Parts: sequence; structure tokens; C-alpha cells
Amino acid sequence: MIQITDVWYRAGGNQILSEINLHVKRGEFVSLVGASGAGKSTLLRLIHMAILPTKGVVRVDRFNSRSVKAGDIPLLRRKVGFIFQDFKLLEDRDVYDNVAFALWATGARRSTIKKRVFQVLAGVGLSHKRYARIEELSGGEKQRVAIARALANEPFVLLADEPTGNLDPVTTEEILKLLRKINTRGTAVLMATHKDGLVKTLPSQVIKIKEGRIVP
Repeated sequence: MIQITDVWYRAGGNQILSEINLHVKRGEFVSLVGASGAGKSTLLRLIHMAILPTKGVVRVDRFNSRSVKAGDIPLLRRKVGFIFQDFKLLEDRDVYDNVAFALWATGARRSTIKKRVFQVLAGVGLSHKRYARIEELSGGEKQRVAIARALANEPFVLLADEPTGNLDPVTTEEILKLLRKINTRGTAVLMATHKDGLVKTLPSQVIKIKEGRIVP
């Protein structure tokens, strides 16, 4: 599903990633652990094809970083959900519209959008908040909205970049339980975190990254 082969990435004259090899299978839960600046976010952006490798190849389903065209990227991102640490929600829209936005962008019918938004909000426990303003939500609720938005197009993998970095311990556990629940339903999860202890409770493959390299 995701195959990264001998990938290097250089930016601004600096080597950010070196000799990265990684394979994520369908339905797998993978935890990418490393300190801030180790290259975790860069690796997720390569998978999302927000950037392309300087050397090597990234394959995500049928998409290949060597041959991908600009018009292919939106198609890729419909099936690769991305969850950000800082949520990246639309503050001027309510919960429903934030989730629906991901579907509007694909040209989905209004009836399809309504049904799917209600489904994913129920799945993350936020049906009762569907018309709430973003500013009215707690940090944990905002992250749940972000997860619902990432699930809107029924992706085969979720990329989670420090999804609990700004949350308290209780809310962190709630978000991890939600990610585990999503994973048990068949969606692969690739989660980046700097918290070593966080992954001990997860049924995941743990990959450690240090100074741009995967280490034992």
C-alpha cells in the first residue's frame, strides 16, 4: 500500500532525510517515533506528496512519486487522510461545514455529503456538536473534528502528525482510543509522535527515526 524505497530529501541545502525505507501494509497501525526535528513530519508530507523526494521513490497505492502528475495529487489525497497537530480547521465555519468541505471539494452530491458527514461525526462522538462553532470546542473536540474530516472520503490510510501534541493526558488517551477504533475497522494509521511512552499502549509497529534516518 505504501512503499518508500531508498528515499533522500534535501531542502535549503540541508539533508533532512537519508536512506529511508518503509513499508506500510493495508490495515496496519505504525507509530513513527522521534524527537522534534528528526524528520517525522517530512516523511508524512512525502507520503501525502506535498513534497517529492530528492532521490528514491515513494509509492502510495497506484501513485508513484517519479511519475505523479499535478492532476493526480487531489485523487491521492482523497484516499490518504491527514490529521494535523494544530487541527487546521476553518474557524469561520461550523463543525458540519468543516467536515463537509472535504467532500465538496470532490464534487459530491449534497445528499451524499449530508449522509457521510453525519456518519463520520457519529463515529467520532460529535453528532451533538455538528452545528457548533469551532471556537466553542475544546482541544479534544477540535481534534475529533479534524479526524472526522480526514475520514470523510473513506481513506485507506490516516497520517497523523503529532495528533495528541497539544492535548492533556486524559484527552490524549481518548484520541488514541479513537485512532485504535478506526484502525480496527480496516483503515491503516501512520502516527508520528515524539512521545516514546505513548506507543507502548498501542498494537503497532514502532519505527524510530533519528536525525533523518530510521534506527534500530
